[in-house]
Amino acid sequence: MHQINRLSSVLLRSPLLWGALLAVGFFAPIETGAITNPDVLRYFAGHWVNYVETVAFFVALSALALKALDVVGQLMSVEEQALTPAPADGQTIGDCPQLLEDVAQHERRNGEGYLSRRLRSALSFIARKGSPDTLEPEIKHLSEIDLAEAAQSYGFVKIIIWAIPILGFLGTVIGITISIANLNPQQLENSLPEVTGGLGVAFDTTALALGLSMVLMFLQFVVDKYENRLLAAVDRRMTEELVGRFKTELAPQDPLMLAVRRMVDAILPNTERLVVRQAELWHASMEAANARWVEMSQKAGRHLDAALEGSLSKGLKRHADELLAAEKDIAEHNRQHWSQLQESLEQVAASMSQQQTELVRQGEVLLKVVEANDQIARLEHTLNRNLQSLAGAKNFEETVVSLAAAIQLLSARLGQPADGRTIELPRHKSMVQAA
Repeated sequence: MHQINRLSSVLLRSPLLWGALLAVGFFAPIETGAITNPDVLRYFAGHWVNYVETVAFFVALSALALKALDVVGQLMSVEEQALTPAPADGQTIGDCPQLLEDVAQHERRNGEGYLSRRLRSALSFIARKGSPDTLEPEIKHLSEIDLAEAAQSYGFVKIIIWAIPILGFLGTVIGITISIANLNPQQLENSLPEVTGGLGVAFDTTALALGLSMVLMFLQFVVDKYENRLLAAVDRRMTEELVGRFKTELAPQDPLMLAVRRMVDAILPNTERLVVRQAELWHASMEAANARWVEMSQKAGRHLDAALEGSLSKGLKRHADELLAAEKDIAEHNRQHWSQLQESLEQVAASMSQQQTELVRQGEVLLKVVEANDQIARLEHTLNRNLQSLAGAKNFEETVVSLAAAIQLLSARLGQPADGRTIELPRHKSMVQAA
């Protein structure tokens, strides 16, 4: 059953089968008379070379169509997550079987393609090697392999594109041969249709071959462009799916690590013996040095103790004398400082007492001045009232004399004015007229 399914899958993907079906579907209306267009009959059914060129064109066209369908299907599924997301601390080599199962499920959903083949190859490589250290070079190597296979997949189409013009040239040769074979100088008029028919075959086959090859070359360019885009997308998905997924760890089966381990195992015992021997030598040297030190200490112990005791006694006495002298200097300095501070405080207190006495005296003077000002103001008010009452009286002169006597009496009590000027009373207008 599996072989039948595989055979059917191969047949469905065969460009020969689809090309033959397209050719039958194209030539059936022509042979049955359903298509009577003279140009179609001339260029596609005029000679057996035209039939061969057309069938080859349909085979190449089927191959390009199958390739385009495959590329478009992979482009639609390349962005789908193929592997389960990796944990934060990464995965180990033991997870490769589970990841291969994820690839198989992805392949069952979307069919076989570049991405599933690369993932399977990369995971199998990691599982065989037992280490992901060289994963990135392996991914690059797989990318180069796919790129080469993609270029080789157009080999059949390129052969047909190359063969169709050759068939056109073959038709040209055949047509010219027919023309020359039917050329009869004695019966030129009778042989002219055969000559022109042979030239028609020559030109028609060549024109058809060039036209079909140009169409195939353009279609190949378009499909190849989209396939290169697919390969670039697969490269990106491979990097996203695998790079950084596995924990970096040394492979236990690495030959280099095994050699290093054997070397370390051989060196470690010798190193341990050397360390023990060196420790014993150091211990013996330290014991000998300690014995010599004890012996020298016992010989010079008494002399050293006596000298040390005398030196300590002298040093302590000298230190005590220096502390006593320093204490006396500090006490004298403090006494002088406090004496100066006390004198300064006494001077400040005397100065403040003098300032307070002066302030009291000035306050009394200001109080007398204020009282005198009040008396002067009352007297001025009284004089103004008296002057207004006596302005029309006859005894104004006696009143003025009395007022002058009162003013002199007041001046005598208050003292002379500050500027030494004599107070001059204004004269009334009636008094001036009386004088």
